[in-house]
This record gives sequence, structure tokens and C-alpha cells, in this order.
Amino acid sequence: MAEDITDKNRSTEANAAEQDAIDPELPAPRGSEVESVLEALLFAATQAYTVSKLGLLMNGVPDEEVAAALEKIRARYAQPTSGLMLMEVAGGWQVATRTEVADWILRLHKHRRRTALSPALLETLSIVAYKQPLTRAEVESIRGVDCGSVLRSLQDAGLVEIMGRKEVLGRPPIYGTTDVFLKTFGLKDLEQLPSIGELKGIVPKADEAPKVEEAAVDSLAR
Repeated sequence: MAEDITDKNRSTEANAAEQDAIDPELPAPRGSEVESVLEALLFAATQAYTVSKLGLLMNGVPDEEVAAALEKIRARYAQPTSGLMLMEVAGGWQVATRTEVADWILRLHKHRRRTALSPALLETLSIVAYKQPLTRAEVESIRGVDCGSVLRSLQDAGLVEIMGRKEVLGRPPIYGTTDVFLKTFGLKDLEQLPSIGELKGIVPKADEAPKVEEAAVDSLAR
């Protein structure tokens, strides 16, 4: 009985959410309009949206029509003359500028600068990404150094967050990566993280290069 009530409540909430998403003053786009409205929504959006959410924003356009329009937009942006690309990141879709034109975007926004991750930040972030969820003590056992300030910096950058607390003595917080992490590295989800073997092939092998990155990769295999 309790399960039935819960299911009814969920159904009611879902119906209410759908009704809130529909604007009776706007007719749902049809045909080629779907592609143009969808492109405008993606251009104006500040976050990634799922196919279903995009369909609701367009007053109930079916998921299959949204998916087809997304593929058309992605094909157009794939042309070498386009400065934009359509990315599937953090479980949704978002328009972004191509990496090849990033320097021109930075020139436009002169107050913004590239923020490179330090070796310590990169190593800690890698451990959290591949081993999550885990506690600060578990991160430190892998790195072999105190990671309190580094974890705070990653939290401030929005790349790492506290996901809950481990059910052990003291109930320490457990850390994991965020949607910002997925967007920053262009990942649809964590399943797209390269394997440890692939990472070792990516890390520079030059003898004169710092070995911090290689140490970070090796630490993930522990």
C-alpha cells in the first residue's frame, strides 16, 4: 500500500513538472522549426540539458524528434568552417566553442584567464575521479601527503564535491567529482574516463619532463 502511495505521489509530481514546462501561449515547433528552436535554446543555455528536458522546453516535442534535430545540428557544427560544436556532456547536450578558437574567446573576455591545474591538484583530482567515492584519508593514503588544502581548492573550483559521509567511526565526508568536472573534460559520464593503460600512453615520456603526471597515473593502480 505504501509503495502504491509513493508511486502515485511520484506520478503526480511528474505530471505537475510536465505541466509547468508547457507554455500555452507558445505553439510547439513543428518540422524544421524544431531544429531552429532547439539550436537557439542550446545557444542560450548555461548548462547541459537532456533530450527529454529539451523536448519539454519546446512544449512536448517527442524525444525522437529532438534526437534527430540534435544530430542535424551536430553534423552542421562538425564542418571545418564552424567555430562551434555540439557536445554530449554531464548526461545532457550543450553548445560549446571549439578548442581551436579558444584563444580568441579569451581575447574577447580579457578578464578571464586559463587556469591550469597544478601537479598536486591534477594528481588529487585523478585519484578522486578514478577511485570515488572516497574519504580524504583514503586520498592521502594513495598520495602519501596531506590533501586537505588541495581538496578544498578542487571544491572551490567546482570539480569535486562532498557526496555524503562514510558509515564508519567519525563519519568522515566522502568525495566525488561533479558535473563541472565532466564538462571541463568533455565527458558524457564517468564511463568515458580513459583506462589506466590508456592514460599511461597519453602521459608525456620525455626524460627531461617532470614525472609528477606519471606518478599520478601509477598511483591510480594501487
